[in-house]
Amino acid sequence: MFSRELPDLSSVKKVLIIRLSSIGDVTHALPVAAALKDRWPHLEITWVVEEMSASIVSGSPCLYNVIVIPRDRWKREGRLSSRSRREYLALLHSIRRRRFDVTLDLQGYAKSGILALASGAKYRVGWRKLRDVAGLISQSLPARPGSVHRVEWFLDVVAALGGTTDNVRFPLHIPEEARKRTADLLIAGGISGPYVVLNPSVGSPTRKWSAERYGALAAGLFKAQGLRCVLVGSRKDSEVCEAVRLAAIAANLPPSEAPLDLSGTTSIKELAALLGGAAVHVCGDTGSAHIAAALGIPVVALYGPTDPTHAGPWRQADNVLSHRECCKPGCGVRNCVFPSDLPDAAGTARCLAEITCDEVIERVLKLVPNHAE
Repeated sequence: MFSRELPDLSSVKKVLIIRLSSIGDVTHALPVAAALKDRWPHLEITWVVEEMSASIVSGSPCLYNVIVIPRDRWKREGRLSSRSRREYLALLHSIRRRRFDVTLDLQGYAKSGILALASGAKYRVGWRKLRDVAGLISQSLPARPGSVHRVEWFLDVVAALGGTTDNVRFPLHIPEEARKRTADLLIAGGISGPYVVLNPSVGSPTRKWSAERYGALAAGLFKAQGLRCVLVGSRKDSEVCEAVRLAAIAANLPPSEAPLDLSGTTSIKELAALLGGAAVHVCGDTGSAHIAAALGIPVVALYGPTDPTHAGPWRQADNVLSHRECCKPGCGVRNCVFPSDLPDAAGTARCLAEITCDEVIERVLKLVPNHAE
């Protein structure tokens, strides 16, 4: 049984942060490590994370160590395979041997609760959303009045432990080799001036702004201010990125000025470097929005059923475009009850489909100084 008393972090040493998956949520949790290290610089902070988001925390100057869970490989091999079981048990034993004093469960599900329990830590606390058995394993710490965004909810844990959270910073490490490679990719693609990064990929069809609209957006930005666009995404997003590129050409954009397609060619670190050099990032409800916001880059975010108040780009509410007035009772991020029937947005949530290309162009141009010759 864990102690119901909160730890005095000035008298402990080893802290384990558990936030496993989702690039966006792992990015949102980054300020926890920074706030802990700012208040208690002696702490040795380890972060356990799944491989899909490991690059968000790796190399962070606030972390002593990072433990990576090969979840994707385990899924491919089957969670019940003998190899997966052996590796999982070895992981639990490894965490136990590190003798953590405190665990911070910022995930809140059974899988994170088991890791907290395996740590053997005397003090096990977590954010406000401890579900499944996680709430029996760790102590849920309440949100402060006025906390509405996920970044704030995660930082509520630090505040409850006596830390200060006024200076919110994201210790996202981008190695020099990642910056150099993205610079080389841009030069090879003929981009030497300001550029806009477009990410047309999202997790579900209801949150998808169409390739035709992204193509028209790329054409409109080039015609308005000579802004070139760069397309990003994973290898599986190459098809939609190619559709965007072709749609831009169909909108009378010369092929030489069509968006540079870098989908499937950049690592997460290189994506961060690319975003860090952008004038603006345009995307939907996806992880790249939060990486860009963490780097202080303007994000024009196209949101549908997801509530940007809780899960939008950090401190960029004015740049979020959404027509949530179109939503109907019962609508939600997991249950859109009012999909669009527009020809170029069939199946997309109506509140997202109602965002026009002209709206997006206008918002982007407000964020970019006029550099047209």
